Amino acid sequence: MRHLSIASLARRGRIGARSLASSPHPAVPLSVSQWIETLTTSPPVLLTDHVDPQRAKHLQRTLPTRVGPGVIGLKEAGLGDALPPAHHLVLFQPQTPLDKLGPDGSSTEYNAPAPYLRRMWAGGSFHFNRSKQLTIGSIVTESTHVPKVEIKKDMLFVHQEKKLYGGQGEFAPDDWAVKEIRTHVFRTNVEVKRASGGAPSSTVSTMSSSTHTFSYTPSSPLLFRYSALTYNGHKIHYDRDWTRNVEGHPDLVVHGPLTSTLLVELAARIAEEKGRRLVQFDYRATSPVYVDKEVRLSAGAESEGCLDMTAEQDGRIGMRATARLA
Repeated sequence: MRHLSIASLARRGRIGARSLASSPHPAVPLSVSQWIETLTTSPPVLLTDHVDPQRAKHLQRTLPTRVGPGVIGLKEAGLGDALPPAHHLVLFQPQTPLDKLGPDGSSTEYNAPAPYLRRMWAGGSFHFNRSKQLTIGSIVTESTHVPKVEIKKDMLFVHQEKKLYGGQGEFAPDDWAVKEIRTHVFRTNVEVKRASGGAPSSTVSTMSSSTHTFSYTPSSPLLFRYSALTYNGHKIHYDRDWTRNVEGHPDLVVHGPLTSTLLVELAARIAEEKGRRLVQFDYRATSPVYVDKEVRLSAGAESEGCLDMTAEQDGRIGMRATARLA
């Protein structure tokens, strides 16, 4: 079996990134084009982290799927147990020093330069290796690179590819336990409009045949805890004045990865009921989800091994997802 060292993983990432690098876009400033070129041709960033049992427990005791009314019956995982799907999102926290954060409080490792200053979590995917698992209490290595950056009108999409390996040292090419695509969208610094609840958008709910549902109301303590667990200083999750007056939202915004984690929790519970495992989860944020208003998570009937899922609030679909079971 061929094994890859940390150095060879970096070399492989650099070659792959160059082959997928975005071509220059005539409508963007030269500084942005140069930033894209640098980002997509850089070698992977390699980090190690500890799956701290206390951090894992704090997340499980924060997620509404596990605490509070209507919990969905997931067992608490402890030292030596497999880390639940999507709980890796609290690992490998941002490295940006406080004085280098963006004006919106976000970490800047992968943030786009001006004029693309409005950041949101747009979507992504998780692949869970059926023969490899991350365990609580273990050491994990993460490889991150940016295979492509896309520009669509006034939006810039940054796609990070992350692979998480149990342990540290050398790895076979397919030794990853979790493979993730993480996409952020950056918009230009558009004029702020007066925040309001607004009428339901075109992303109204269409899932009328749900087989599994879970409802909860996101609170400001929930957003605070999740921000703390992920070391996330983005002001839209805790600073109402910034959120309303600068970014134009009616209230605090629920984290995209929190919504995706709760949908993964529901998918994992359905898989458990069926004696199956969740192996892939693709999701896309379609509308912001706000604090203090009920959110309904739904899963439709399984079709060809897949579940169509949504997170809905006030008649709007905030996130669409597809979960694959095996």
